[in-house]
Amino acid sequence: MNKVNGKKTSFAPVRNDGTRITICYGLKQVKGDLYEWREVYLPKKQTNSLTLADIKSAIIGDIDERTKTAIIGGFKWQEKPVWLSIENQLNFSQATAPVTLKIGEQEDGTPVYHTFETQQDITDFCAACTLWTQQQREVGWQEKDGIDWASYEALFPTDE
Repeated sequence: MNKVNGKKTSFAPVRNDGTRITICYGLKQVKGDLYEWREVYLPKKQTNSLTLADIKSAIIGDIDERTKTAIIGGFKWQEKPVWLSIENQLNFSQATAPVTLKIGEQEDGTPVYHTFETQQDITDFCAACTLWTQQQREVGWQEKDGIDWASYEALFPTDE
């Protein structure tokens, strides 16, 4: 048990359970004695062979992957789920009205279509997609900027 702000928590920056290394980051108090954090798992390695660069790479990679997932599958437009893969973003930006596009799928796999009557409709849609993408990137950047590397620096050698 560690103490955070004088309260007990099971958070530890790095844990080795013998089968994998668990790297924990993003500790925040949710309510009272409740805390939450994110975890990244690495295949079994000797803890002393990990470097600070390995830890940073794992955490940054996890944040980047979650950001990508949020961009691609988290956007809704006019209450419709939109799949913002790179390919779809390109296709959407090159569309000319009038056109009906498959913009996403329901959770059960049912396609979601939208008919764009005017070029302005497409422009507005693409602007909303771009704004969503940028907002998600900013969330990822803020998360990366908020990581306190000191606890990892104390545990792992630098590569220098």
